[in-house]
Amino acid sequence: MGSHRSVLYGGLISTATPEEHIRLFGDVFGMAVVGTTRLDAAAASALFDAPLSGAELVVLQTPGVESGVVLVSFTPTSAETVRSYETRVDRDALKVIDFYAPDYEDAIAHARGLGYEVVEAEAEYELAAGTFREAHLWAPDNVVTAFLGGPAEFFADFAQVGDRRTSEVQSISAPVSDGAPVVEFYREVLGWDVVFEYAIDDPSFSALVGIEEPLRLRSRNVGPSTREPYLGLIDYGLPADVGGSLLGRSVAPRRGLLGAVVLVGDLGAVVAAAGGAAGPVQALDPVAFVGPRACVLTPPHGVPHLVLERAGLTA
Repeated sequence: MGSHRSVLYGGLISTATPEEHIRLFGDVFGMAVVGTTRLDAAAASALFDAPLSGAELVVLQTPGVESGVVLVSFTPTSAETVRSYETRVDRDALKVIDFYAPDYEDAIAHARGLGYEVVEAEAEYELAAGTFREAHLWAPDNVVTAFLGGPAEFFADFAQVGDRRTSEVQSISAPVSDGAPVVEFYREVLGWDVVFEYAIDDPSFSALVGIEEPLRLRSRNVGPSTREPYLGLIDYGLPADVGGSLLGRSVAPRRGLLGAVVLVGDLGAVVAAAGGAAGPVQALDPVAFVGPRACVLTPPHGVPHLVLERAGLTA
């Protein structure tokens, strides 16, 4: 990657109702809309490798940090979502966008007060750093977000925003069938590595995700550092007959947490490193902090990564 950096910005959410996600990520997670841009039929179809007549991108950002989500509304839209409640432990698609909540109870109460469904089952588990708590909010298009509670001194090394109701995007979980080639892809193409690993064996986590079988979850968190958003490559440790693979479902215009958004300093270098995993580079009208070029990478787990060139993003 040379002197150029690449960072995980956040999730790429496909939706026919962007206003619902603008409300969710604004009112619950403190983000603001910082720009929109439209893609014509040719650009949208080439970028997302699908027959489309257009797309609109809405960029939301947590104030003060380069992190947020990008909403994409495809034309035509789709009646299908990437995930459903029935596929909640299936592999090879993104699962949950995580946020640290310094006052865990207050953040959940705030979301519920706004009318959002926060799953009643909550996980409480022990890691080396202390006791952690987690609750899930199911949003439109079967997008799942999570509130994380735990020792403030631990999250001081994992979140840039610690003085608001929630942090910026902390991580995005990515259950995978085979993590090794995915880690290698991120290392070779984006210059990321495993920055943190943990294990959860607590029964409350099984209840949180709504299954009866005991989980032996293992996660390798991959990114530029713990201080910036990263991807949690998860092995649930479930029996072979529990949960399937969603490989190939994360494609436009299907709705939901379609993929990830990555900012890079040198798009050409990333495309060269990715080889056949990189789609064609497309021009787009600059929006917010995003430059005029983009492409989509598809790592081994089949999750599309919208890569946006960010001028001045250097090591």
